[in-house]
Amino acid sequence: MKTYHKWLEKLRKRAQPSGTLSQWAELLSLKNEGSAELWREHLQAILDEEERPSLDFILDLDLISAPAREESASDDQISLW
Repeated sequence: MKTYHKWLEKLRKRAQPSGTLSQWAELLSLKNEGSAELWREHLQAILDEEERPSLDFILDLDLISAPAREESASDDQISLW
């Protein structure tokens, strides 16, 4: 239970910038059935703790909401193969 609340807290922080929920909803609508508006309402219900997501949905949200990893432009290591 404690882990879920920490996850939800992180998700809320990631969802703060304007338009973020709409972007996530659009990505979810492309991957799953349902309109972006329906997914946005579902996401908002999860953030408001009105609904509890399934483990599969939590994984999908983690993949969608994770901060982008920065690719290092200069790789100082030499490939051995």
